[in-house]
Amino acid sequence: MMRMNELILSPIIALCMLFLRQMDFLSVASACFSTFRAWSEWIEYNALRFQVQEMYILTMQTGGPHIVTNDPTYLPYVYADAVVRHASRHPGSASVHRREGPS
Repeated sequence: MMRMNELILSPIIALCMLFLRQMDFLSVASACFSTFRAWSEWIEYNALRFQVQEMYILTMQTGGPHIVTNDPTYLPYVYADAVVRHASRHPGSASVHRREGPS
């Protein structure tokens, strides 16, 4: 609700008050500047939101985030993750099957 006020209502009210000569030019300029800043933040937010959505869709299409490491401590876990991912994407093609937990 606050964004609608800053983006749409505030500049309309400021311009109406300017035309009715109830508000001076500096106040209208200040309102217009805050409106410009609010619109630029809203546009930047939407651009980032669509980038994140695009990355999320791309990640889902490729099977999720892939783990890569050169640390020998974590290599068995990375290998296990790759085997489980491959087995879940191609059922029956891997010799390792997921075990179901106790019910």
